[in-house]
Amino acid sequence: MLSSILAPIFVFAVIVIIHESGHFLLAKATGMKVDEFAVGFGPKICSCRKGETEYSLRLIPLGGYNKIAGMGEDENTDERVFSQKPVWARLIVILAGSIFNVLLAFFIFVGIFAVNGVYSFNHEPMVGSTIEGSSAHDAGLAAGDKIISINGEKVEKWEDISRLTSDKIGRVLLLTYERNKEIATVTVIPQDNGQGRAIVGITPKLTETPVSFPDALVMGFDRCVFIMEQIYEGMAGLVRGEGTGDVAGPIGVARMAGVVADSGMVSLLAFIALLSLNLGFLNLLPIPLLDGGVFWLTVMEGIYGKALPHRALIVIQSVGIIFLLFLFLLAMKNDITAIYK
Repeated sequence: MLSSILAPIFVFAVIVIIHESGHFLLAKATGMKVDEFAVGFGPKICSCRKGETEYSLRLIPLGGYNKIAGMGEDENTDERVFSQKPVWARLIVILAGSIFNVLLAFFIFVGIFAVNGVYSFNHEPMVGSTIEGSSAHDAGLAAGDKIISINGEKVEKWEDISRLTSDKIGRVLLLTYERNKEIATVTVIPQDNGQGRAIVGITPKLTETPVSFPDALVMGFDRCVFIMEQIYEGMAGLVRGEGTGDVAGPIGVARMAGVVADSGMVSLLAFIALLSLNLGFLNLLPIPLLDGGVFWLTVMEGIYGKALPHRALIVIQSVGIIFLLFLFLLAMKNDITAIYK
């Protein structure tokens, strides 16, 4: 219960602090004035001031922001405000949040690979673990057992187990296994996994292979690229009207964080990396009100030598608000539907 409450707060806090730190550090590095660095939204819980910047913790832990002086203002002539800085400086400040999110994911994956190595599946019919409450668990099967036959049919590789049980939901099967060079036979009853597939409640044995740090760097990079490609495919499918059920909002993410936290710190860190990549990618979409929208508006200002007319900005921002509202409502619908499934 405690993990389901603390895990989402921890996940959101890490991702938001890293994202906003990117904006903050690059704003400071380019000589901009940052009035406030906030974690969360809504009323202040506590705050302190160091130099010219106020650091605050706010009530709703679902985001955060940097209040950079002069951002969105053209009339301020102070050379330290956002609007008076060169286009290149503004662009790197805008991109910094998403870049920091990608770097966070990259270093998490590198750390996981370097410390834990990789696990490979060698198709051997060896039990890696049993699912508590399953037929196999109740029958006494344990990690290290080698499945020899099911109902008298020989099992030579892991895939044979699925082949011999897939159409036998609710039927009593004789399962023969080897443990410490001794042969034993038990009865198991395959259960429906909720998707019409029979399972007896065992997982395969995985082989751990150590990974050197240079290899971990390459594997971390590859994993980030792979996930970003999946995110892109998901967004493209959303635009085409496909895969809308995969969109989750704060409630859905919080529920997933609680479940993942129960699997251990490594799983939770991998979940943070996944969400961090999602945040970094989504923030770069060319949608007004997101970093990507501000980025392209700033690029256009650099090309034309002046900001877009106020009326044009209102129209563009209105379109962005409508799109974000659509995503929000879709995510909330999916979150609520998932609760009552």
